[in-house]
Amino acid sequence: MNNNNRHRFGVVSNVILARGCIGLIWASAGPLIPLIKQEFGISQGSAAWFASIAPLTITLLAVPVGIIGIRYSLKKTFAVGAILQAAGIFALFCNTYIPLLLTRVSFAAGTVIVASIGSAIVAEWVTGRELPLVNGITMSFVNLANAVAFVATVPIALALSWRAPIVIYGFLALTCAIAWLVFGRERRKERVVAEAKEESTPKIQPELSLLQALTQRSTILLALAVMGSWCLGNTMGAWLPTYYHEVFNMPLEKASSITAIVTGTGVVVCLIGGFLPQRIGRRKPFLIIPGVFMGLSAICAVLFNNLAVIILMVIFFGIFSNLQTPSLYTIPFELPNTSPRNAAITLFALQCGGNFGNFMGPLIAGYITDMTGSYLPGFIIAAVLSLSLLAAGLLLPETGPAARKTILRKI
Repeated sequence: MNNNNRHRFGVVSNVILARGCIGLIWASAGPLIPLIKQEFGISQGSAAWFASIAPLTITLLAVPVGIIGIRYSLKKTFAVGAILQAAGIFALFCNTYIPLLLTRVSFAAGTVIVASIGSAIVAEWVTGRELPLVNGITMSFVNLANAVAFVATVPIALALSWRAPIVIYGFLALTCAIAWLVFGRERRKERVVAEAKEESTPKIQPELSLLQALTQRSTILLALAVMGSWCLGNTMGAWLPTYYHEVFNMPLEKASSITAIVTGTGVVVCLIGGFLPQRIGRRKPFLIIPGVFMGLSAICAVLFNNLAVIILMVIFFGIFSNLQTPSLYTIPFELPNTSPRNAAITLFALQCGGNFGNFMGPLIAGYITDMTGSYLPGFIIAAVLSLSLLAAGLLLPETGPAARKTILRKI
């Protein structure tokens, strides 16, 4: 990173920590579902709402919150989101299921803000060349937090209480929010002209309006890409521990630890997914390849009751469910006629589409399991839907520097 601005490292680090809390709290839902189901005496479908209420909230709030949020200070808006993420601290007082779900609603409302506004803040502090790598580091940290949640949640719950992981993770989110209030800041100047020269970016027309940013073809394709892929990812994260526990007779701790391999693999893969697009200068291959193999590896991970095969397929699923993530968060900032705030709107739309998939996946799997007695139909449906990533990868324009240089040579 360029060290010309002494605040940059602190700002980017604060954003990464706050986004890491998303991974920690989000991933804890899957391991907790069996314990919550037992605590409140509810069905599989009802228990699935603990995993699905957050993405439903994000789907409903993403665009409206985005429209409101970008009109105000990015720093203040981000602070509001970081505080809302800490609602899990109130799980201590949740004696029935509905109040517990409301803590997830608050967390989700904060996630809407932190993920998209955080990306816009980072884009203001780093160059376009650095952005894929920084996004890779960010998502690697999120995956590390996911892995910690899968490994630590059940032991904490069994040692203390099923509420304990929710409260502890909420306090961590509150700590990150306080750190942002103290150290966070917003860069008010536009990026230096030298960056544009370094990337050989052609002069573009004035940035898009809000409506144009929301309705442009690339925004819609990105939303559809993550709608299917996140549907599969959240279905696996929510139900894989329960599936291995109930169908393959694994201890719940072991089943959660195997699921953690997905996110543990993502720690390394997100770094690779940030580094390779930066070196190659292209984004589309990192959507197309995962689009082909993500669903296949997921199906193989649930078909064979063999530990070696399960671990291998879970590793493959971890690779193909994470390789594209840095590119997905970079493309909105490289689209023509855009700005960091325009790109944030595209990311809000991406969150809206992706979290609709996140919402539907666990519910579909849960209710189909209630009706059929088998988890496999739900997994298969989610795997088929993940092909939307492949379709979007084929249809999206190439926004990387290599493609822009090719265009310039033709001009």
